[in-house]
Amino acid sequence: MSRLNREWHEANPMPKNPTPEQRMGWHAGHAAHCACRAMPAGVVRLFTERGVPLPAQQGDSAPADPKG
Repeated sequence: MSRLNREWHEANPMPKNPTPEQRMGWHAGHAAHCACRAMPAGVVRLFTERGVPLPAQQGDSAPADPKG
């Protein structure tokens, strides 16, 4: 993964001191719009613990691997 969507990143900064829900929302949007890196394990864990399906990464045909 290396394709940075600079416009998306500039328009969507991560909030300071985000709640878990804000982190999940930001990373879901990130996965849909940018392929610069995989979702961090801690965020994958948030989705998994809440029973929320992992969003597919842009350019991938399958959701992120929950085992990291």
